[in-house]
Amino acid sequence: MFIVYRLIKLAIICALFFTIYDLIAFGEITWVERLLSQLS
Repeated sequence: MFIVYRLIKLAIICALFFTIYDLIAFGEITWVERLLSQLS
């Protein structure tokens, strides 16, 4: 359970980092669309 908690925390930190980076670089949040296009 501790490992799951660490992974969730890491995922939240990564999502925040990507969101801030996208806002600075592109002026909009694009990582969600890039992730979905990679998965499908």
